[in-house]
Amino acid sequence: MKTGMYVLQGVDPAQVAAAPFDVKVVEIYDDTGRLFDPTQVKQMGGGPGAALLLGYFSIGEAEQYRSYWPTIPRSAIGPEDPNWKGNYEVKYWTDDWKAVAQAEIDKMISAGYDGAYFDVVDEFQLPWAERNAPGGDAAAAMKSLVEHLSDYAKSKAPTFKIWVNGGEELLTDPKYLASIDGLFKENLFYNSDGSAAQPEAETRSALDALKLAQAAGKDVVAIEYVNGAARIADVQAKADAAGMGSYIARLDLKGVSLDGVRPGQTMHDDGLAGPAAPPSNAPAGGPAPLTPEPKPAEGASGGEPPAPLAALDVVGAPGGSGLPSLGEPRSSDVALVTGLDPTTDAPALDPAALLHGDPDAARIPDIADGAAGPALTGQDGPGA
Repeated sequence: MKTGMYVLQGVDPAQVAAAPFDVKVVEIYDDTGRLFDPTQVKQMGGGPGAALLLGYFSIGEAEQYRSYWPTIPRSAIGPEDPNWKGNYEVKYWTDDWKAVAQAEIDKMISAGYDGAYFDVVDEFQLPWAERNAPGGDAAAAMKSLVEHLSDYAKSKAPTFKIWVNGGEELLTDPKYLASIDGLFKENLFYNSDGSAAQPEAETRSALDALKLAQAAGKDVVAIEYVNGAARIADVQAKADAAGMGSYIARLDLKGVSLDGVRPGQTMHDDGLAGPAAPPSNAPAGGPAPLTPEPKPAEGASGGEPPAPLAALDVVGAPGGSGLPSLGEPRSSDVALVTGLDPTTDAPALDPAALLHGDPDAARIPDIADGAAGPALTGQDGPGA
C-alpha cells in the first residue's frame, strides 16, 4: 500500500526530496514558468531509487497560460471551466491535442521523471465532451487517448509509469486498465473542501470501481482536503480499510503537506532498478539479493543530505494557504503563457499578472460552445 503526495505550486526540490512519500506528483515547471532541469528532477527522486516521481499534465483541459496554447486550433477549444480561470475544455480526441500531450511527455522523459500523472481524466463526463466526441462516446475517446499516450511513453522509456486522477468508471475496460500503473482519487470520502462527508452511496460506488484496479495490482491513493485531527484520522482509517494510501492535501496544492504523515512513515524505493545482480565473486548457484537497497533521497545541492523534515518550511508561501477564489489561477497555474494573444494578435499577457490572478490579465478568447475558428499560432515561451 503506497503513500502519495501532490504538489502543484511552490515545488521546492529539497522539500520534495525529503518528504516521506512513495509516489510524488509535481508540476514540471517552477513558479517562474521554467522547467525543472534534470539535476533538480533527480534530486526530487527521478530515476531508479527513492520515490516514484510523476510529472503533472492536465489531459482533459487546455490551460491558457501554457506555452502550448497558441498551437491549439480555436475549433478545438470549448467552454471555460467555471471553477478555474484560464482552463478550457478541449477536444482531447484530436491529433492537435495528442501532439500537445506527447510533447509534454517528451519533456518529462528528457528531464528524468519516472512517469506522468494525468489530471482531469473525468472530463469525459461533461456535456460538452459528450456532445462533441466522435460518435458521442466521450468515455471511449478518453480511454483511447490514455492508451495511446501510455504506449507512446513506454515505447520511448519502458519503465515510464502512467498514473491517472479519477475516472474510475473507465476501469471496467481491460485494455484501459492495463495501460495505467496507478491512480489518485480526490474527494473519495469527503467533499471538495473537506467540509462534509461524501454520500455513502457515492463513496461505495467509487470504491467498488477502484477495487478493479487494486485487483489488477495497481496502487490507489486517496487525496482528501480535510482539516483537523478527527477528520484526518477518519480518512486514514477508511483508506486503510479500503487497502489504499492517503494524502491530506491543501486546497491550493501549494508546498508539501505533512498533515497526514504518520509516525515512522518512510519513503520506499520505487523498484525501477529491478532485482540486484549477484556479486561477481558469488559462488555458482548461491543466493542473490532479490531487491536493491533503498537509495537515500538526495540533498538540495552539492550532494549534501536534505534537511530534517522538522526543519523544512512545508506550510507554503508567506501569507498562508487560504482557499483559492474562483478568480485566481488554478492550482496548477505555474507555467507561463507566451506567444500572441489569440483575441488581438498582440503580445501575450504579462506572465506575472497572470500568475497573481490579475483579473485584467485574463483576456481569453470569447469562443462559443463548439464554434469553429482559425488556428492559433505563436511562439513557444519559457519551458517550451
